[in-house]
Amino acid sequence: MKKRNLTGLVATALLLSCTKEQMLQNDSTSIAPAMQISSMAIPNVAGDDVIKYFGRWDFSDPTQNISDWGGAYLKVNFTGTTIKIKVGAAATNYYAKIDGGAWTTFAGVSGTVNLTPTPLAGGTHTLSVAQGKDYNYVFNFQGFVLDAGATLSTPSVGADIIEYIGDSITAGYTGPQADVSDYAWVAAEQLGAEHTQIAYPGIALVTGNGVNADKTGMESQYLKQQSLAFPSSPNWDFTKYTPKIVVIKLGQNDATSATETDSVFQSHYTNFLATIRSKFPNAQIFAMRTFMGGRAAPTLAAVYARNTAGDNNVQYIDTNGWLTPNSSDYTNNTGVHPSVSGHIKAANLLKTYLAPYLSNGSSVYIDHCDATAGWASGNTLTLNTGDKKEGTGSLQAVGSGTLEFQKTFTAINTGATAANGVLDFWYYVSDVTKLGSSNQIELGSGGTNDVNEYNWNIGTLVNGWNHITKTFSSAGTTGGTPNPSAINWFRIYHSKTAGITTKVDAIRVLH
Repeated sequence: MKKRNLTGLVATALLLSCTKEQMLQNDSTSIAPAMQISSMAIPNVAGDDVIKYFGRWDFSDPTQNISDWGGAYLKVNFTGTTIKIKVGAAATNYYAKIDGGAWTTFAGVSGTVNLTPTPLAGGTHTLSVAQGKDYNYVFNFQGFVLDAGATLSTPSVGADIIEYIGDSITAGYTGPQADVSDYAWVAAEQLGAEHTQIAYPGIALVTGNGVNADKTGMESQYLKQQSLAFPSSPNWDFTKYTPKIVVIKLGQNDATSATETDSVFQSHYTNFLATIRSKFPNAQIFAMRTFMGGRAAPTLAAVYARNTAGDNNVQYIDTNGWLTPNSSDYTNNTGVHPSVSGHIKAANLLKTYLAPYLSNGSSVYIDHCDATAGWASGNTLTLNTGDKKEGTGSLQAVGSGTLEFQKTFTAINTGATAANGVLDFWYYVSDVTKLGSSNQIELGSGGTNDVNEYNWNIGTLVNGWNHITKTFSSAGTTGGTPNPSAINWFRIYHSKTAGITTKVDAIRVLH
């Protein structure tokens, strides 16, 4: 993310301690005297930044750079054995990580803060600094103090950004290190991606609902530069950065409303998804089921409303069963806010869904469903060229038979593993009320059912097209261990109480 060039900084500005993008002071203990500053080398970054910023930052103040949403952070490399950060006069909390080590908490600090009370070995070091646990979420960054002769340099950063939108859980509420230890941060870091957390404790999606019933909902606050603590915030400039993926987890605070119905929530969620799409036309958008299940059904319905409107890059992630209620997965076993270990558990499950959509992700088609050859069904099987999600057609089955779609094919090396593989396809149902409870999706390397087979329950469906995503790690296995390098079997079966139409399209494995 390019912000500003340092080349224009001059000695007089440095003497006034006016920081633009970075202010480098060459003294090991205090602000350098004028004779040192005047001979100081300012990095020539040829129009690019040395310090890399992630989150919603305001660069309009010539004395400091400010962020007002939790989870904002910066990255930089530095030489020397010590480094201090200037963070403004108001006491607040920060986390710092040097050379990939653990996060260190700096609580209630202000002014110039020594990040290296124990000097480091000489050489080049990496540094990340993140806004800490205080719910004004103000990060005032005014520069670094380095050893005499030390320099800053550009850090390594991820190729992609994941934007998370949520409430207290996405903000790491109750966690001792808040944002840097919650599921959103942990999942992105494990994936090697940069990230933002547009989240605030108590916020609902719909304005006037949730814990902060008198407050603006995320449907409006998301459009603002600052968090819910700043009701007069200016609008955010969405051209500042572009996420590859947007992950939303909202609805639990809406579920506490005595007046907001599921239909109202669904309408607002559908509109919110459309708003995000308008800001980021190419992003993959995921709507997560809240861990406690609040407003789960209308969230799923909102996703499919957007799919029906033609936006196929919106998916629902069913988190049911990810965390165990009243267990160590939650802080104080309350079943509301995840513990640190619960956040890590959720992150490990989430990252499998996100990984295929990052720049280094991959997909292999099992079948484009553009021909009936090789396919079997207990119903009337045809190719539907008028209603499809990809390619030239979809497979269509009409009838009341349990076996819907089955094929044995030449073995395919999906490139996935049992840990990172994801089965992804589209599944259409004309009338979900006529579906029985007995159903299964099967994918395997044994060439037939019950041999080296992954299997899953289809899950909750709506009338129309459903985007089905199943991770290999969540599958049951039958008849041995499937080999993702030799997949040659696929089947869907579903019991029915009457004849209906089902369709399948774009069957692929992601990783």
